[in-house]
Amino acid sequence: MTLRRKLLQGIDTFDYSILKGKKVAVIANFTSIDKNGVSLIEKMQNYGLNITAVFSPEHGYFPVAQDMECVGTENKINNIPVFSLYGASVETLSPKNELFDLFDTVVYDIQDIGSRYYTYLATLAMFMDKLQENPRELIVLDRMNPIGGKFEGSLLDSGNYSSFVGYVPLFHRHGMTSGEIALYYYNLKKYDFPLKIGKLQGWKRDSYADEYDYSWLPTSPNMPTLDTAILYPGGCLLEGTELSEGRGTTMPFLLAGTTGIDPFKLKKELDKENIPGITFIPMEFRPMFQKQSMKRCGGVYIALTDREKVKPLRAYISIIQVFRKMLGDNGFFRAKPYEFIDKIPAIELLLGDRTLIDMFYNFAPAGEIDSYLKKCEENFEEQFKKFRIYD
Repeated sequence: MTLRRKLLQGIDTFDYSILKGKKVAVIANFTSIDKNGVSLIEKMQNYGLNITAVFSPEHGYFPVAQDMECVGTENKINNIPVFSLYGASVETLSPKNELFDLFDTVVYDIQDIGSRYYTYLATLAMFMDKLQENPRELIVLDRMNPIGGKFEGSLLDSGNYSSFVGYVPLFHRHGMTSGEIALYYYNLKKYDFPLKIGKLQGWKRDSYADEYDYSWLPTSPNMPTLDTAILYPGGCLLEGTELSEGRGTTMPFLLAGTTGIDPFKLKKELDKENIPGITFIPMEFRPMFQKQSMKRCGGVYIALTDREKVKPLRAYISIIQVFRKMLGDNGFFRAKPYEFIDKIPAIELLLGDRTLIDMFYNFAPAGEIDSYLKKCEENFEEQFKKFRIYD
């Protein structure tokens, strides 16, 4: 049996006594637990702190709502009112100004998964925008990046492709912790409200979540495994198409398919791409909800074989291009509004960079896309190294 490394997250290391006598709000969900499974809210109440409000992200405090589903009114938690930051309109993504009268300090503690599309980061950044208007102290209890410090992709052009799945200018796989991203965004926007980071202990950048003595907890309804999280920086691109990404099955983002596809023919075409770190298993599946609901789909199961070699963004671009060649572009891409935006196609919001978008649409060879992304990635260290807190 392999011994796992010891890890303390921000929730485990923080000195809660400094919050005595303050009115405290939390931005939290069910992932906001310490290594013994005690929730942040329980922990703070055990210290006798005055928690006045809970702000919950997409899916709700508990992961009841699916993606892009209005959370609505939530039950109080330990008699504390809960305010959703994911409703039926874009205005609901930020807290109302009058709610700032409820607290002196707000504590953020939610597990991210290492990809810029994951909306918990947008919730944090949008809250920071409002804190600049209504100055209060922000404490970010940091958590590990479960897929490590590797990065991939290009920098989001937030001037043209800002959305709830791309709000902070980051790479597709950003390689940072939530605390590091908060520090980066704070400096980028030149904010001056008080910011503190409750630091991790024991986390190394060249590591994955399953190397530590913290159990994997699915961070949202469709993030069931660490393999899913590793592939998600590419797998989320499927949301920009009408292909099923496996939502409505037990294998979201590890499946890709649609009606009328021969799984064996698809596998042969995908194998020609020689994509490192993954292999394809012919599969038929039936999503119980979401795209292709209750329809039998042909496709593939995307099996992770080498987490060190896989480059998920490049991999899923190649996978989608194979589907495009087989199916054609007519009706291929998602045309419905995506995360409250209807004027920019979802696939463009997710790619987030005009050069990459044009290369994608024009079927640029995988080698050309790889060369372009390598040039982008050369600048990563220069852009982000000063915001790194950990080795």
